[in-house]
Amino acid sequence: MSEISGEDNLEKLRGYILRPDIPIPQPDVLPRQIDPMRLLHVPKCPGSTKLEPRRDLSGEILEFVEVDLEDVGANANNSMSMQREPGLLEEATRGSHMNYPFWPGGFDEQRQQMAALDVDSFDFGERLLTVPPGFATGHDFAQTQPEDGAPPMAATTVDLLDNLEQDLDVQEWMQMTRTENVPVKGPQVDLKFPSGSAEYQDLDDQIMKTDLKPVLNISTTAKTFSSDWAEMVDISQPISNFKEQIPCPAMDFPFELDVFQKQAILKLEQRQYVFVAAHTSAGKTVVAEYAIALSKRDLTRTIYTSPIKALSNQKYRDFRKTFKDVGLITGDLQIEPTASCLIMTTEILRSMLYCGSDITRDLEYVIFDEVHYINNPERGHVWEEVIILLPDHVNIIMLSATVPNTMELADWVGSTKKRKVYVISTLKRPVPLQHFLYTGAGGKSRDDIFLLVDANGKYLQGNYEKAVERKKEMQGKSKGGAGASGAKNYVNAKQEQYTWIGLIDFLKRNNKMPVVAFTLSRNRCDSNVAALQSVDLNTEKEKGAVQKFFLQCLAKLKPPDRSIPQVMVLKDALERGIGVHHSGILPILKEIVEMLFQNGLVKLLFATETFSMGVNMPARTVVFDSHKKFDGLEVRNLKPGEYIQMAGRAGRRGHDETGTVIVLCKGNVPPSMELRPMILGLPEKLQSQFILRYAVILTCLRIESIKVEDIMQFSFKEFNQKLQLPTQQKQLRIAEDKFAMLPALGEHLQPLVQFYDKSIHYWKEKHRVMKFIVTQAKIQKELKVGRVLVVTQGQHYNKLGILLNIKSVLGKDTMYKVLVLDHQFRGKETDGSLLLNRGEFYYKILSLTPNNKFFQPEGIGGHAVLDIKAIDIVAITKSTFKVDADIVIRNWEQRQLERFKDTPPGATVVKAVADLHQLNENYIANADSIKYINLAKEINVNADTEVDLLQSVEQLGRQVAELLPHTNIAGFEQEFAKVYERRMLEIHIEELRFKNSAKNLSLYPDYCNKLKVLHALNYIDEQNEVTLKGKVACEMGQNELLITELILCNMFNDLEPAEIAALLSGLVFQAKIQGEPSIPEPLKECVAAFEQISDKILAEEQRFQASTESESRLNFGLLEVVYEWARNKPFAEIMKLTEVQEGIIVRCIQQLDETLRDVKTAAIRIGNPGLQAKMEEASAAIKRDIVFTASLYTEL
Repeated sequence: MSEISGEDNLEKLRGYILRPDIPIPQPDVLPRQIDPMRLLHVPKCPGSTKLEPRRDLSGEILEFVEVDLEDVGANANNSMSMQREPGLLEEATRGSHMNYPFWPGGFDEQRQQMAALDVDSFDFGERLLTVPPGFATGHDFAQTQPEDGAPPMAATTVDLLDNLEQDLDVQEWMQMTRTENVPVKGPQVDLKFPSGSAEYQDLDDQIMKTDLKPVLNISTTAKTFSSDWAEMVDISQPISNFKEQIPCPAMDFPFELDVFQKQAILKLEQRQYVFVAAHTSAGKTVVAEYAIALSKRDLTRTIYTSPIKALSNQKYRDFRKTFKDVGLITGDLQIEPTASCLIMTTEILRSMLYCGSDITRDLEYVIFDEVHYINNPERGHVWEEVIILLPDHVNIIMLSATVPNTMELADWVGSTKKRKVYVISTLKRPVPLQHFLYTGAGGKSRDDIFLLVDANGKYLQGNYEKAVERKKEMQGKSKGGAGASGAKNYVNAKQEQYTWIGLIDFLKRNNKMPVVAFTLSRNRCDSNVAALQSVDLNTEKEKGAVQKFFLQCLAKLKPPDRSIPQVMVLKDALERGIGVHHSGILPILKEIVEMLFQNGLVKLLFATETFSMGVNMPARTVVFDSHKKFDGLEVRNLKPGEYIQMAGRAGRRGHDETGTVIVLCKGNVPPSMELRPMILGLPEKLQSQFILRYAVILTCLRIESIKVEDIMQFSFKEFNQKLQLPTQQKQLRIAEDKFAMLPALGEHLQPLVQFYDKSIHYWKEKHRVMKFIVTQAKIQKELKVGRVLVVTQGQHYNKLGILLNIKSVLGKDTMYKVLVLDHQFRGKETDGSLLLNRGEFYYKILSLTPNNKFFQPEGIGGHAVLDIKAIDIVAITKSTFKVDADIVIRNWEQRQLERFKDTPPGATVVKAVADLHQLNENYIANADSIKYINLAKEINVNADTEVDLLQSVEQLGRQVAELLPHTNIAGFEQEFAKVYERRMLEIHIEELRFKNSAKNLSLYPDYCNKLKVLHALNYIDEQNEVTLKGKVACEMGQNELLITELILCNMFNDLEPAEIAALLSGLVFQAKIQGEPSIPEPLKECVAAFEQISDKILAEEQRFQASTESESRLNFGLLEVVYEWARNKPFAEIMKLTEVQEGIIVRCIQQLDETLRDVKTAAIRIGNPGLQAKMEEASAAIKRDIVFTASLYTEL
C-alpha cells in the first residue's frame, strides 16, 4: 500500500468512517516458511557432567570417568554457590538487589540438611493429579515400576563416554595408550607421562580437581564443633626466630615490630582469623597493612571497613601512599573499584554481601577497624550482619580498642564461622598517660595543676584533696564566694575565657602543645573558639603556610561558597593555630583542620568525641572541658571506655615519654568517686545491638535457602543461648530415651491423666494469685503474728498453721514461719518417702484428694515449724491466736540441735500446740467452723486482670472437684505416681524441644510480630512468599516500608523533583530543631500524606507489638532548606533559613542522595520510567557545589 500523508491521509480516514461501504484495504502478509527441521533444534544448556581422567601412580591416564557437575545452570539470580556464573560486568562491584548473596560461612549444618533431603523417594501422598488442565492425557505416578516383559527405561543421563568412543580419533588414541600401559617385564622403561615432570601434567585437571587443597591455605585449624573457638595468644615472651619463621615476608617495615604485631603477622601467614585488641596508638594498622600486602602477593583482594565515611577517606590516602593499588567505595563514589585493596564503610560492605557482589569471589581478607563499634546502639547490628554473611573462604581481621570481653566476642565469631579466632591484646600503652586536674582560672592561679593518676596508673588521693583545697581557697577569694559554691558545675563565659587563656599560657610555657581539647558540645566548641580571638599560637611563617594551604583547598569551590561565615571564621582561627572539629563543620573544612593538625599547624583543636575514632592524629596533650556529656537522653558522666578512647589521643609514639591528660575543673572539683572509676575503670563490655530489620526478613524469605531463624541464631545476641544447645540436645536425647522405656498407661488411668492436667493448671494459677494477694495492703494487715493459715508444703497437706514471723528481703520471696501440727512420732517410712522428692507439684496435687483434705495427727503434741512462701498458703482464715512467736521459734530452733533434740517443748509451745489441736479437731468435726477471708470480695483489688484470675482459679477448682471421684481407687498414690512421672517427663521433653527450637530465641517473638506486619501490609502473601511490594522493599537501604508505601501509592507522580527531594529529607534528617519546621505551602498536603502513611505503618506495628526503629520517624526540620537547595539556591542563602549547622545540612543532603538512588532503583523495578527520570533529576539538582565537593583525601 502506497504511503499517504498530510491532508490526503486525513480525508481518506474520514471517508472510511463516514462511508462504511468503502472496502478497507488488507495489509500485506508474508507467508510463513515451513521448516520441519526446526523441531529438532534444542536450545543450548550447560552440561550436567564432565570427564575426569583417572591416573595411576606414575601419572598415566588409565581411563576417563564421567562425573556429575554441581550447580549446573547456577547464576546470581538462582544460586548462592561460588561456582555460579559471574553476573553483569557493571554489577561486579556493588552487586544487584536481584542477586542472591553467596553462601555464608559457618552455615554448614543448614547446607547438610538441604543436601539430606531425598527428593527421589519423597512421598507425595495419594491425591496427586495425573492429567494437567487442558491436556487429554497425563502421567500416572502410581505406575513407577515397568511392567513385566517391558524393556527397561533408558537412562536419563547421556553417556558422554559412549558418544566419544564413536569418534575414530579417540578410539585410536585410547588404543595407543592402552598398549603403552601394558606391564613390561624386565627393566623399567620411561613412561610417556612421567610423574616427576610438570611439563606433561594436565593443568586443567589439576586446577579443577575438587579433592585438591584450595589455592589459598585458608585454615590449618581443625574444624571441631567445640564451644571454645577463641584462643588468647601469649605476647609476654619475645619471638626470637621471627625472621626464620617468615623468611620472605609480604611486606617489610622500617622499624622493629612489637611482639603483638609479630604474633598477629604469624597468624596472618597461617591464614587464621585474628582479633587485635590494642591500646590507642599501639600500632594496630601494621596488622592491616600486612594483610593487604599478603593479598597483593596472593593476587587476591582485601576489604578494609571503617565505622565512618571520613575515616574511610583518611585511610584511602594513607594506604595509597603505601600501596598504589587502593580503591575507595562510598555511597556516591567509586574510585578504582578493581583495586586489590578496597576501603569502605561497614554499611557498604553489608549492601555488597546482600547484593551478591562478585568481588566476594576474590576476597581473602576483611579488616574490621574499630570493631568495638558493635556496641553502638544505632549501627552496631551492621557489624553482626556482615560477620554472619561473609563466606567461609574470607579471613576476618578485627581491630579494636581494649575491651573486657574480647574472648567472648572472638568466641562468637569463631563459633559462627566455624574457625578458631586468635586474640592478641597489648599489655600496656606504648606511651603511658599522666592524668591531671587543672583548677586554675587565669591570673595567678594559671599554674594550679595537680597530678591525679601517675604513669603507673596509681591514683594519688592526696593530690586530689590538695586540688579541692586550692579550689575552695580560690572560691573564697572570689567576690561573694558564692559563684561556685553550689552543686552545679557552671561558670559564666568571662570566667571560662580566663580559664582557657590561663591554661593555654601554662601549656605553651611547659611545651605541652599540640593540644586536643575534647569539648562534648558543638556549641561550646564554637563559643570557645570565639572567646579566644586574642590568642595567637602560630608564627608568621606558619600563618603563611596555613593561608596558602587553605586557599589551595578552597580553590575548586565557587566564590560565594568561599565566603560562607563558617569558612571565614575558621580561616581566621586556623591562621592563629586554633581549630575546631565536630559534625556541624562542613566536611571539606574538617578535612582541612585534620591535615593542618597532622602537619603541626594547628596547636589547639576543640573537638567532639568523633575525632577520637580511629584516625591516627595523636597530640602531646588532651584536655577535657568537662567530665560529663549529654547522650541524647540525659547529662551523665563519661564512661571509662569513652574517656580512654579520647584520652588515648595524648602521647605521640617516638616523640613523647608520657601523654598528658588534663581534666578542667571550671567549677567545683568533680567528686573522687566519679573521677576514679572514669579514669581507672574498665571499658564497657561489648554487647549485641542486633535488630531484625524488615529488609533482612524479606531478603531471607526471597532467597529461601537461608532462614531468618538462622540469621537470628548466629547473632551475638543469641550466642549464650547457642552455647547451651549441645547440653540441651543431650538432655533431650536422655529424656526421650527414658520416656521410651516407660510402660504405656492403661485405659483405667486416663481419668488420672485428666486429673493431673487440671490440677497442675489449677496450682499454677493459684500460685500466681497468692503471689499477688500477699502484696495487697489489706492482706498484709491481716497477715500478722497469730493469724491461722491453711498451708500445704511437701507432705504437710492442708494443715492449719499459726503465723509466727514474716521475713522480707528485697529481690527475694517473702518467707513466713508457721507452727503446724504433726505426728508425734514420724515413722521411718515417712522420712524415706520425703527423701523421694517428686517435686513441689506432686504433693500439691495429692493435697487436693479427699483423703488429704484434713490432717489427723497421730499421738499427742506433735508439731513442726515450717518456712513457707506465699505459694504454700492455701487459704487465710479469720481465726487468730495470741502467741509469743519469738519464744516458740527459739524453742523450736534449740530443739533442732542434736544435744537438745530430746528436750520437751516449752510451756508457750505446748499451749500454742494445744490451742491449734483443739481448733483442728473442731475443723475436722465441722469444716464450716472455720471462716475464711474471701479474697475476691473482702480485698480491694483494683486490677481487673487479678479479679479475672481469682475467678479463673475458682472455676478450675470446681473442675478439679468434678474429677476427685476418680481418685477414690485402691493404691491411688502408686497409680498416680506412674501418671505423674510420665506426664512430667512429657512436659520436660516439650520444654527441651522448645529450648532446642528457633522459638526459644529472644528475637523470635519480634520476628513473628514483624511477619504479621508484613502480611497485613501485603509485603508477603499467605504462604510467606515475597510479593512485588516486598521485592521493592528489599532494595531500600533504610525506612524500607515507608519508602515502598510512598512509591506504590503514587505519591511522587505529580510532584516536581525539587518537591520530592524536599519531602524525602524528612526520612533522613534526625537532628532536633528549635520550634516548628517551616513548610512551604505547596508541600503541606504532601507532608500530611507522608505522616498519614507513616502513622499507618506505626499503627500496624503497635497492633502486632513489633519493635519500631527510631530512624523511621519523620522529621521535616530541613524540608524548606532542601527544597530551596534543589531549586538551585546558593548555600549561603539557604543557611539563612535555619539555625542548623552547615555540616549537619551537608550530611542530610548527602544521605538524601542515597535515598533518591533507592527510589530510582525501585522505580526501575516496578516499571515507572517517569519516576526514574524524576529521581535522576532530583539527584542531579542536589549534587552540586560545596555539599558534594570531593574529599581532599582523594584529591590531594
